[in-house]
Amino acid sequence: MTLTREERHRFRKLLFIYQDGLAITANIVALHQNGVLEFLEVRKQTTLEEISTFFPSFHKGYLNISIRSLASQGFLCYEVSNTTVSIKITQKFFDLKEWIPMYVHFEKLYSIQLDILRSPFSQFSLNNIFFEFSSQLKALRTKHKDQLYFLEEVSKHLEGMLLAPLLVYLNYHADIDDVDIKEYILTDTNLVQLFDDLGLLSNTSYTKKGNFLLEKSYAFGVTTSYIPIITNVDTYLRGDFMPFFERNSQGNEKHVFRGINVWGSGGSHITYFKKIDLILKDIFNRPLEEQPKGIIDVGCGNGALLEHMFHLIWNDTTRRKDLDKNKLILIGADYNKEALLSTQRNLKKADVWAEVVWGDIGNPKELDSKLQELYDVKLSDLLNIRSFLDHNRPFNKPNESVISDHISSGAFANRGKCINNHDVEQSLVEHFSKWKPYIEKHGLLLIELHTIDPKTVSLNLGNTPCTAYDVTHGFSDQYIVEIEVFNNAVEKAGLKIDKGQYYKFPNSELSTVSINLIS
Repeated sequence: MTLTREERHRFRKLLFIYQDGLAITANIVALHQNGVLEFLEVRKQTTLEEISTFFPSFHKGYLNISIRSLASQGFLCYEVSNTTVSIKITQKFFDLKEWIPMYVHFEKLYSIQLDILRSPFSQFSLNNIFFEFSSQLKALRTKHKDQLYFLEEVSKHLEGMLLAPLLVYLNYHADIDDVDIKEYILTDTNLVQLFDDLGLLSNTSYTKKGNFLLEKSYAFGVTTSYIPIITNVDTYLRGDFMPFFERNSQGNEKHVFRGINVWGSGGSHITYFKKIDLILKDIFNRPLEEQPKGIIDVGCGNGALLEHMFHLIWNDTTRRKDLDKNKLILIGADYNKEALLSTQRNLKKADVWAEVVWGDIGNPKELDSKLQELYDVKLSDLLNIRSFLDHNRPFNKPNESVISDHISSGAFANRGKCINNHDVEQSLVEHFSKWKPYIEKHGLLLIELHTIDPKTVSLNLGNTPCTAYDVTHGFSDQYIVEIEVFNNAVEKAGLKIDKGQYYKFPNSELSTVSINLIS
Protein backbone atom coordinates (compact mmCIF):
# COMPACT_ATOMS: atom_id res chain seq x y z
CA MET A 1 0.00 0.00 0.00
CA THR A 2 1.76 3.13 -1.25
CA LEU A 3 1.72 6.25 0.92
CA THR A 4 1.78 9.78 -0.37
CA ARG A 5 4.36 12.19 0.97
CA GLU A 6 1.67 13.89 3.04
CA GLU A 7 0.53 10.57 4.52
CA ARG A 8 4.07 9.58 5.47
CA HIS A 9 4.54 12.93 7.17
CA ARG A 10 1.22 12.62 9.02
CA PHE A 11 1.86 9.10 10.26
CA ARG A 12 5.43 9.93 11.24
CA LYS A 13 4.09 12.77 13.40
CA LEU A 14 1.76 10.26 14.99
CA LEU A 15 4.77 8.14 16.05
CA PHE A 16 6.26 11.07 17.93
CA ILE A 17 3.00 12.28 19.48
CA TYR A 18 2.20 8.76 20.74
CA GLN A 19 5.57 8.79 22.50
CA ASP A 20 4.88 12.25 23.93
CA GLY A 21 1.63 10.91 25.37
CA LEU A 22 3.36 7.92 26.98
CA ALA A 23 5.94 10.18 28.56
CA ILE A 24 3.95 13.17 29.81
CA THR A 25 0.66 11.61 30.96
CA ALA A 26 2.25 10.24 34.13
CA ASN A 27 4.03 13.54 34.77
CA ILE A 28 0.89 15.63 34.27
CA VAL A 29 -1.06 13.39 36.65
CA ALA A 30 1.64 13.23 39.34
CA LEU A 31 2.27 16.99 39.32
CA HIS A 32 -1.48 17.66 39.35
CA GLN A 33 -2.36 15.25 42.14
CA ASN A 34 0.47 16.48 44.34
CA GLY A 35 -0.43 20.16 43.96
CA VAL A 36 2.54 21.25 41.87
CA LEU A 37 0.42 22.46 38.93
CA GLU A 38 -1.78 24.45 41.34
CA PHE A 39 1.37 25.97 42.87
CA LEU A 40 2.60 26.97 39.41
CA GLU A 41 -0.75 28.49 38.51
CA VAL A 42 -0.76 30.63 41.65
CA ARG A 43 2.88 31.72 41.38
CA LYS A 44 2.87 32.04 37.56
CA GLN A 45 6.65 32.49 37.65
CA THR A 46 9.02 30.73 40.02
CA THR A 47 12.25 28.72 40.25
CA LEU A 48 13.09 25.08 40.74
CA GLU A 49 14.56 25.99 44.12
CA GLU A 50 11.30 27.60 45.27
CA ILE A 51 9.23 24.63 44.10
CA SER A 52 11.58 22.20 45.81
CA THR A 53 11.45 24.20 49.04
CA PHE A 54 7.64 24.30 48.97
CA PHE A 55 7.51 20.53 48.27
CA PRO A 56 10.34 19.22 50.48
CA SER A 57 9.24 15.57 50.18
CA PHE A 58 9.99 15.58 46.44
CA HIS A 59 13.28 14.35 45.04
CA LYS A 60 14.56 17.52 43.46
CA GLY A 61 16.37 15.88 40.55
CA TYR A 62 13.35 13.94 39.32
CA LEU A 63 11.06 16.90 40.02
CA ASN A 64 13.25 18.94 37.68
CA ILE A 65 12.98 16.31 34.94
CA SER A 66 9.20 16.11 35.33
CA ILE A 67 8.75 19.88 35.13
CA ARG A 68 11.03 20.15 32.10
CA SER A 69 8.94 17.53 30.27
CA LEU A 70 5.94 19.85 30.52
CA ALA A 71 8.06 22.72 29.22
CA SER A 72 8.98 20.64 26.17
CA GLN A 73 5.25 20.38 25.42
CA GLY A 74 4.79 24.15 25.71
CA PHE A 75 2.94 24.28 29.03
CA LEU A 76 5.83 26.05 30.76
CA CYS A 77 8.83 28.21 29.93
CA TYR A 78 12.04 26.67 31.29
CA GLU A 79 15.33 28.56 31.40
CA VAL A 80 18.67 27.39 32.82
CA SER A 81 21.36 29.83 33.97
CA ASN A 82 24.59 29.32 35.88
CA THR A 83 22.76 29.40 39.22
CA THR A 84 19.01 29.10 38.61
CA VAL A 85 16.32 27.14 36.80
CA SER A 86 13.49 29.58 36.06
CA ILE A 87 9.95 28.35 35.34
CA LYS A 88 6.92 30.27 34.08
CA ILE A 89 3.48 29.12 32.98
CA THR A 90 2.30 29.80 29.42
CA GLN A 91 -1.13 30.29 27.88
CA LYS A 92 -1.04 26.62 26.85
CA PHE A 93 -0.89 25.74 30.53
CA PHE A 94 -4.51 26.86 30.80
CA ASP A 95 -5.44 24.84 27.71
CA LEU A 96 -4.04 21.77 29.45
CA LYS A 97 -6.11 22.33 32.60
CA GLU A 98 -9.36 21.48 30.82
CA TRP A 99 -8.08 18.01 29.87
CA ILE A 100 -6.32 16.97 33.06
CA PRO A 101 -9.29 14.74 34.10
CA MET A 102 -8.85 12.77 30.86
CA TYR A 103 -5.12 12.28 31.48
CA VAL A 104 -5.95 11.14 35.02
CA HIS A 105 -8.47 8.65 33.65
CA PHE A 106 -6.25 7.24 30.90
CA GLU A 107 -3.30 6.98 33.27
CA LYS A 108 -4.88 3.71 34.48
CA LEU A 109 -3.64 2.16 31.25
CA TYR A 110 -0.02 2.18 32.42
CA SER A 111 -0.49 -0.65 34.91
CA ILE A 112 -2.57 -2.62 32.38
CA GLN A 113 0.10 -2.24 29.70
CA LEU A 114 2.75 -3.19 32.26
CA ASP A 115 0.93 -6.44 32.99
CA ILE A 116 0.74 -7.21 29.27
CA LEU A 117 4.45 -6.53 28.77
CA ARG A 118 5.26 -8.93 31.60
CA SER A 119 3.04 -11.73 30.29
CA PRO A 120 4.23 -14.59 28.04
CA PHE A 121 3.12 -14.28 24.44
CA SER A 122 1.47 -17.70 24.60
CA GLN A 123 -0.83 -16.38 27.34
CA PHE A 124 -1.70 -13.06 25.73
CA SER A 125 -5.29 -11.94 26.12
CA LEU A 126 -6.52 -8.42 25.49
CA ASN A 127 -8.08 -6.83 28.57
CA ASN A 128 -11.68 -5.75 27.96
CA ILE A 129 -10.94 -2.37 29.51
CA PHE A 130 -9.23 -1.44 26.21
CA PHE A 131 -12.65 -1.30 24.59
CA GLU A 132 -13.95 1.02 27.29
CA PHE A 133 -11.11 3.43 26.67
CA SER A 134 -11.35 3.23 22.88
CA SER A 135 -15.12 3.88 23.03
CA GLN A 136 -14.56 6.85 25.31
CA LEU A 137 -11.92 8.21 22.99
CA LYS A 138 -14.22 7.91 19.97
CA ALA A 139 -16.99 9.69 21.89
CA LEU A 140 -14.65 12.48 22.95
CA ARG A 141 -13.48 13.02 19.39
CA THR A 142 -17.05 13.32 18.21
CA LYS A 143 -18.04 15.64 21.04
CA HIS A 144 -14.98 17.90 20.62
CA LYS A 145 -14.59 17.68 16.85
CA ASP A 146 -14.11 21.44 16.59
CA GLN A 147 -11.38 21.71 19.26
CA LEU A 148 -8.11 21.55 17.36
CA TYR A 149 -5.87 21.30 20.43
CA PHE A 150 -7.76 18.26 21.69
CA LEU A 151 -7.82 16.56 18.30
CA GLU A 152 -4.19 17.20 17.35
CA GLU A 153 -2.51 16.63 20.72
CA VAL A 154 -4.61 15.39 23.63
CA SER A 155 -6.58 12.70 21.78
CA LYS A 156 -3.42 11.41 20.11
CA HIS A 157 -1.62 11.29 23.46
CA LEU A 158 -4.46 9.16 24.80
CA GLU A 159 -4.48 6.96 21.69
CA GLY A 160 -0.76 6.45 22.15
CA MET A 161 -1.46 5.21 25.67
CA LEU A 162 -3.82 2.62 24.17
CA LEU A 163 -1.80 1.54 21.17
CA ALA A 164 1.95 2.08 21.44
CA PRO A 165 2.90 -0.43 24.17
CA LEU A 166 0.48 -3.01 22.75
CA LEU A 167 2.00 -2.73 19.27
CA VAL A 168 5.48 -3.10 20.74
CA TYR A 169 4.49 -6.19 22.71
CA LEU A 170 2.93 -7.86 19.69
CA ASN A 171 5.74 -7.11 17.25
CA TYR A 172 8.54 -7.83 19.71
CA HIS A 173 7.22 -11.31 20.47
CA ALA A 174 6.31 -11.92 16.84
CA ASP A 175 9.96 -11.27 15.90
CA ILE A 176 11.22 -13.61 18.62
CA ASP A 177 8.76 -16.39 17.78
CA ASP A 178 8.94 -15.84 14.00
CA VAL A 179 5.21 -15.10 13.79
CA ASP A 180 3.53 -13.11 11.01
CA ILE A 181 2.00 -10.43 13.20
CA LYS A 182 -0.56 -9.28 10.65
CA GLU A 183 -1.94 -12.79 10.30
CA TYR A 184 -1.83 -13.31 14.05
CA ILE A 185 -3.90 -10.17 14.73
CA LEU A 186 -6.59 -11.28 12.30
CA THR A 187 -7.04 -14.53 14.26
CA ASP A 188 -7.79 -12.62 17.48
CA THR A 189 -11.33 -11.18 17.44
CA ASN A 190 -10.57 -8.78 20.30
CA LEU A 191 -7.56 -7.31 18.53
CA VAL A 192 -9.55 -7.02 15.32
CA GLN A 193 -12.28 -5.10 17.14
CA LEU A 194 -9.83 -2.76 18.89
CA PHE A 195 -7.80 -2.07 15.77
CA ASP A 196 -10.99 -1.45 13.81
CA ASP A 197 -12.13 1.04 16.48
CA LEU A 198 -8.82 2.89 16.26
CA GLY A 199 -8.56 2.93 12.47
CA LEU A 200 -5.87 0.31 11.93
CA LEU A 201 -8.28 -2.13 10.31
CA SER A 202 -11.33 -1.78 8.10
CA ASN A 203 -13.38 -4.90 7.41
CA THR A 204 -10.38 -7.07 8.37
CA SER A 205 -8.15 -5.23 5.87
CA TYR A 206 -5.26 -3.16 7.15
CA THR A 207 -5.57 0.57 6.57
CA LYS A 208 -2.64 2.76 5.62
CA LYS A 209 -2.43 3.83 9.23
CA GLY A 210 -2.47 0.21 10.39
CA ASN A 211 0.25 -0.89 8.00
CA PHE A 212 2.46 2.06 8.91
CA LEU A 213 2.14 1.63 12.67
CA LEU A 214 2.74 -2.11 12.55
CA GLU A 215 5.81 -1.72 10.36
CA LYS A 216 7.23 1.12 12.47
CA SER A 217 6.30 -0.16 15.92
CA TYR A 218 9.98 -0.58 16.84
CA ALA A 219 10.04 3.23 17.02
CA PHE A 220 8.04 2.95 20.27
CA GLY A 221 10.32 0.23 21.61
CA VAL A 222 12.71 2.30 23.69
CA THR A 223 9.99 4.45 25.25
CA THR A 224 7.79 1.43 25.95
CA SER A 225 10.69 -0.46 27.52
CA TYR A 226 10.70 2.13 30.30
CA ILE A 227 7.03 1.56 31.23
CA PRO A 228 8.15 0.28 34.68
CA ILE A 229 9.48 3.79 35.35
CA ILE A 230 6.64 5.71 33.74
CA THR A 231 4.03 3.70 35.66
CA ASN A 232 5.77 4.74 38.87
CA VAL A 233 6.59 8.40 38.24
CA ASP A 234 4.90 9.38 41.50
CA THR A 235 7.22 7.02 43.38
CA TYR A 236 10.23 8.52 41.65
CA LEU A 237 9.06 12.01 42.57
CA ARG A 238 8.40 11.46 46.27
CA GLY A 239 8.87 7.83 47.25
CA ASP A 240 11.39 5.01 47.48
CA PHE A 241 12.56 4.53 43.91
CA MET A 242 15.75 2.61 44.76
CA PRO A 243 14.23 -0.88 44.25
CA PHE A 244 13.77 -0.03 40.56
CA PHE A 245 17.53 0.30 40.18
CA GLU A 246 18.14 -3.16 41.60
CA ARG A 247 18.70 -6.22 39.44
CA ASN A 248 16.87 -9.52 39.54
CA SER A 249 18.48 -12.92 40.15
CA GLN A 250 19.61 -13.06 36.50
CA GLY A 251 21.35 -9.70 36.82
CA ASN A 252 18.81 -7.81 34.70
CA GLU A 253 17.40 -4.37 35.52
CA LYS A 254 13.97 -3.88 37.03
CA HIS A 255 13.36 -0.37 35.71
CA VAL A 256 13.47 -1.34 32.04
CA PHE A 257 12.49 -4.24 29.79
CA ARG A 258 16.00 -4.61 28.40
CA GLY A 259 15.03 -7.11 25.70
CA ILE A 260 12.40 -4.74 24.32
CA ASN A 261 14.85 -1.84 24.66
CA VAL A 262 17.48 -3.68 22.64
CA TRP A 263 14.89 -4.72 20.04
CA GLY A 264 13.52 -1.19 19.66
CA SER A 265 16.89 0.52 19.53
CA GLY A 266 18.28 -2.09 17.14
CA GLY A 267 15.44 -1.46 14.70
CA SER A 268 15.89 2.28 14.92
CA HIS A 269 19.67 2.14 14.48
CA ILE A 270 19.35 0.82 10.94
CA THR A 271 18.69 4.40 9.85
CA TYR A 272 22.23 5.39 10.78
CA PHE A 273 24.08 2.39 9.37
CA LYS A 274 24.40 3.95 5.93
CA LYS A 275 26.57 6.77 7.28
CA ILE A 276 28.55 4.34 9.41
CA ASP A 277 29.16 2.35 6.19
CA LEU A 278 30.91 5.27 4.53
CA ILE A 279 33.30 5.69 7.46
CA LEU A 280 34.04 1.97 7.75
CA LYS A 281 34.73 1.62 4.04
CA ASP A 282 37.24 4.44 4.27
CA ILE A 283 39.01 2.86 7.26
CA PHE A 284 39.14 -0.72 5.98
CA ASN A 285 40.17 0.20 2.45
CA ARG A 286 43.36 1.80 3.73
CA PRO A 287 46.72 -0.03 3.53
CA LEU A 288 46.70 -2.94 5.98
CA GLU A 289 49.38 -1.41 8.21
CA GLU A 290 47.12 1.61 8.78
CA GLN A 291 44.05 -0.41 9.66
CA PRO A 292 42.95 -1.47 13.15
CA LYS A 293 43.19 -5.16 14.02
CA GLY A 294 39.45 -5.22 14.37
CA ILE A 295 36.43 -3.65 16.00
CA ILE A 296 35.04 -3.53 19.51
CA ASP A 297 31.43 -2.47 19.91
CA VAL A 298 31.03 -1.29 23.50
CA GLY A 299 27.36 -1.49 24.36
CA CYS A 300 26.75 -4.08 21.65
CA GLY A 301 23.03 -4.47 22.42
CA ASN A 302 21.67 -7.25 20.21
CA GLY A 303 24.78 -7.48 18.01
CA ALA A 304 23.04 -5.99 14.98
CA LEU A 305 25.74 -3.40 14.40
CA LEU A 306 28.57 -5.94 14.66
CA GLU A 307 26.82 -8.22 12.18
CA HIS A 308 26.28 -5.35 9.80
CA MET A 309 29.91 -4.22 10.03
CA PHE A 310 31.26 -7.71 9.42
CA HIS A 311 29.25 -8.13 6.22
CA LEU A 312 30.22 -4.66 5.05
CA ILE A 313 33.94 -5.31 5.52
CA TRP A 314 33.63 -8.76 3.93
CA ASN A 315 31.71 -7.58 0.88
CA ASP A 316 32.84 -4.00 0.27
CA THR A 317 36.43 -3.51 1.43
CA THR A 318 39.91 -4.70 0.50
CA ARG A 319 40.38 -6.12 4.02
CA ARG A 320 38.68 -9.31 2.85
CA LYS A 321 41.81 -10.23 0.90
CA ASP A 322 43.85 -10.33 4.12
CA LEU A 323 41.38 -12.11 6.41
CA ASP A 324 43.10 -15.50 6.10
CA LYS A 325 46.42 -14.12 7.36
CA ASN A 326 45.11 -11.24 9.48
CA LYS A 327 41.86 -12.26 11.08
CA LEU A 328 39.45 -9.43 11.70
CA ILE A 329 38.88 -9.31 15.45
CA LEU A 330 35.26 -8.62 16.36
CA ILE A 331 34.31 -8.11 20.00
CA GLY A 332 31.01 -7.16 21.56
CA ALA A 333 31.17 -5.62 25.01
CA ASP A 334 28.24 -4.78 27.24
CA TYR A 335 27.42 -4.15 30.89
CA ASN A 336 24.17 -6.10 30.58
CA LYS A 337 24.29 -9.89 30.54
CA GLU A 338 21.03 -10.18 28.60
CA ALA A 339 22.49 -8.00 25.86
CA LEU A 340 25.62 -10.19 25.68
CA LEU A 341 23.48 -13.30 25.35
CA SER A 342 21.44 -11.61 22.64
CA THR A 343 24.62 -10.69 20.77
CA GLN A 344 25.99 -14.23 21.00
CA ARG A 345 22.70 -15.74 19.85
CA ASN A 346 22.22 -13.39 16.90
CA LEU A 347 25.81 -13.52 15.65
CA LYS A 348 25.91 -17.30 15.84
CA LYS A 349 22.67 -17.43 13.87
CA ALA A 350 24.20 -15.07 11.28
CA ASP A 351 27.42 -17.16 11.09
CA VAL A 352 29.58 -14.22 12.15
CA TRP A 353 32.67 -14.93 14.25
CA ALA A 354 32.87 -12.69 17.27
CA GLU A 355 33.74 -12.73 20.95
CA VAL A 356 31.89 -11.08 23.81
CA VAL A 357 33.15 -9.54 27.03
CA TRP A 358 31.55 -7.83 30.00
CA GLY A 359 32.66 -4.20 30.04
CA ASP A 360 31.98 -0.91 31.79
CA ILE A 361 32.07 2.19 29.60
CA GLY A 362 33.30 4.16 32.60
CA ASN A 363 36.40 1.98 33.02
CA PRO A 364 38.36 1.58 29.76
CA LYS A 365 41.48 0.60 31.68
CA GLU A 366 39.78 -2.51 33.06
CA LEU A 367 38.33 -3.34 29.64
CA ASP A 368 41.80 -3.09 28.10
CA SER A 369 43.17 -5.51 30.71
CA LYS A 370 40.39 -8.03 30.03
CA LEU A 371 40.97 -7.90 26.28
CA GLN A 372 44.68 -8.55 26.70
CA GLU A 373 44.02 -11.39 29.15
CA LEU A 374 41.23 -13.10 27.21
CA TYR A 375 42.02 -12.35 23.57
CA ASP A 376 45.60 -11.07 23.51
CA VAL A 377 44.64 -7.77 21.93
CA LYS A 378 44.91 -4.21 23.18
CA LEU A 379 41.92 -1.89 23.26
CA SER A 380 43.99 0.71 21.43
CA ASP A 381 44.61 -1.69 18.53
CA LEU A 382 40.90 -1.79 17.74
CA LEU A 383 38.48 0.64 16.20
CA ASN A 384 36.20 1.51 19.09
CA ILE A 385 32.53 1.84 18.26
CA ARG A 386 29.67 2.89 20.49
CA SER A 387 26.05 3.51 19.65
CA PHE A 388 23.82 5.50 21.99
CA LEU A 389 25.85 4.61 25.06
CA ASP A 390 27.93 7.49 26.42
CA HIS A 391 24.89 9.23 27.86
CA ASN A 392 24.14 6.00 29.76
CA ARG A 393 27.42 5.86 31.65
CA PRO A 394 27.34 5.87 35.47
CA PHE A 395 27.70 9.43 36.70
CA ASN A 396 31.07 10.23 38.22
CA LYS A 397 31.34 13.49 40.10
CA PRO A 398 33.93 15.57 38.24
CA ASN A 399 37.34 16.08 39.80
CA GLU A 400 37.26 19.73 38.79
CA SER A 401 34.53 22.34 39.12
CA VAL A 402 34.36 24.19 35.80
CA ILE A 403 31.90 26.82 34.54
CA SER A 404 31.29 26.16 30.84
CA ASP A 405 30.16 28.55 28.14
CA HIS A 406 28.04 25.73 26.66
CA ILE A 407 25.60 25.23 29.51
CA SER A 408 23.02 22.57 28.72
CA SER A 409 19.27 23.13 28.94
CA GLY A 410 18.85 19.59 30.25
CA ALA A 411 17.54 18.33 33.59
CA PHE A 412 19.77 15.74 35.25
CA ALA A 413 19.51 13.52 38.31
CA ASN A 414 21.50 10.85 40.06
CA ARG A 415 19.45 8.71 42.41
CA GLY A 416 16.99 11.56 42.87
CA LYS A 417 19.52 14.26 43.57
CA CYS A 418 19.66 17.22 41.21
CA ILE A 419 22.95 17.49 39.35
CA ASN A 420 24.32 20.85 38.32
CA ASN A 421 24.50 21.13 34.53
CA HIS A 422 28.11 22.30 34.64
CA ASP A 423 29.03 19.14 36.56
CA VAL A 424 27.32 16.99 33.91
CA GLU A 425 29.37 18.68 31.22
CA GLN A 426 32.66 18.47 33.12
CA SER A 427 31.99 14.82 33.94
CA LEU A 428 31.62 14.19 30.20
CA VAL A 429 34.97 15.92 29.56
CA GLU A 430 36.68 13.73 32.14
CA HIS A 431 34.95 10.64 30.76
CA PHE A 432 36.47 11.24 27.32
CA SER A 433 39.83 12.01 28.91
CA LYS A 434 39.84 8.45 30.32
CA TRP A 435 39.30 7.04 26.82
CA LYS A 436 41.86 9.25 25.10
CA PRO A 437 44.83 6.82 25.39
CA TYR A 438 42.75 4.02 23.88
CA ILE A 439 41.23 5.84 20.91
CA GLU A 440 43.99 8.18 19.71
CA LYS A 441 45.46 5.54 17.41
CA HIS A 442 42.43 4.20 15.52
CA GLY A 443 39.62 6.38 16.78
CA LEU A 444 36.19 6.10 18.34
CA LEU A 445 33.26 5.90 15.94
CA LEU A 446 30.31 7.08 17.94
CA ILE A 447 26.55 7.44 17.49
CA GLU A 448 25.02 9.52 20.25
CA LEU A 449 21.64 10.73 21.43
CA HIS A 450 21.04 14.38 22.29
CA THR A 451 18.49 16.64 23.88
CA ILE A 452 17.06 19.87 22.48
CA ASP A 453 16.11 23.07 24.25
CA PRO A 454 12.49 22.72 25.52
CA LYS A 455 11.32 25.85 23.72
CA THR A 456 12.50 24.47 20.37
CA VAL A 457 10.79 21.14 21.07
CA SER A 458 7.52 22.86 22.01
CA LEU A 459 7.49 24.68 18.68
CA ASN A 460 7.99 21.43 16.76
CA LEU A 461 5.64 18.91 18.38
CA GLY A 462 5.22 15.82 16.25
CA ASN A 463 8.62 16.32 14.65
CA THR A 464 10.89 14.98 17.38
CA PRO A 465 10.87 12.21 20.02
CA CYS A 466 12.86 14.43 22.36
CA THR A 467 10.27 14.76 25.15
CA ALA A 468 9.89 11.00 25.56
CA TYR A 469 13.63 10.37 25.59
CA ASP A 470 14.25 13.17 28.08
CA VAL A 471 11.70 11.61 30.45
CA THR A 472 12.71 7.95 30.16
CA HIS A 473 16.43 8.65 30.16
CA GLY A 474 16.19 11.33 32.83
CA PHE A 475 14.35 9.13 35.33
CA SER A 476 16.83 6.30 34.68
CA ASP A 477 19.79 8.55 35.49
CA GLN A 478 21.12 9.08 31.98
CA TYR A 479 22.73 12.25 30.74
CA ILE A 480 21.63 13.48 27.32
CA VAL A 481 23.15 16.83 26.35
CA GLU A 482 22.81 18.98 23.24
CA ILE A 483 25.04 18.35 20.24
CA GLU A 484 27.06 21.52 20.74
CA VAL A 485 27.62 20.72 24.42
CA PHE A 486 28.70 17.17 23.57
CA ASN A 487 31.14 18.26 20.86
CA ASN A 488 32.59 20.91 23.16
CA ALA A 489 33.29 18.22 25.80
CA VAL A 490 35.09 16.06 23.22
CA GLU A 491 37.36 18.95 22.27
CA LYS A 492 38.01 19.94 25.89
CA ALA A 493 39.22 16.39 26.50
CA GLY A 494 41.96 17.01 23.93
CA LEU A 495 40.34 14.92 21.21
CA LYS A 496 39.58 15.90 17.64
CA ILE A 497 36.36 15.47 15.67
CA ASP A 498 36.86 14.40 12.06
CA LYS A 499 34.74 17.05 10.33
CA GLY A 500 34.71 15.03 7.12
CA GLN A 501 33.05 12.11 8.94
CA TYR A 502 30.52 14.09 10.97
CA TYR A 503 26.75 13.76 10.57
CA LYS A 504 23.65 14.77 12.50
CA PHE A 505 20.02 13.67 12.21
CA PRO A 506 17.93 15.44 11.21
CA ASN A 507 20.32 18.00 9.78
CA SER A 508 18.53 20.90 11.43
CA GLU A 509 17.91 22.54 14.80
CA LEU A 510 15.96 19.39 15.73
CA SER A 511 19.05 17.14 15.66
CA THR A 512 18.81 14.45 18.34
CA VAL A 513 21.43 12.07 16.92
CA SER A 514 25.01 12.63 15.82
CA ILE A 515 27.72 10.46 14.31
CA ASN A 516 31.32 11.32 15.15
CA LEU A 517 34.73 9.84 14.42
CA ILE A 518 36.97 11.19 17.17
CA SER A 519 40.61 10.55 17.91
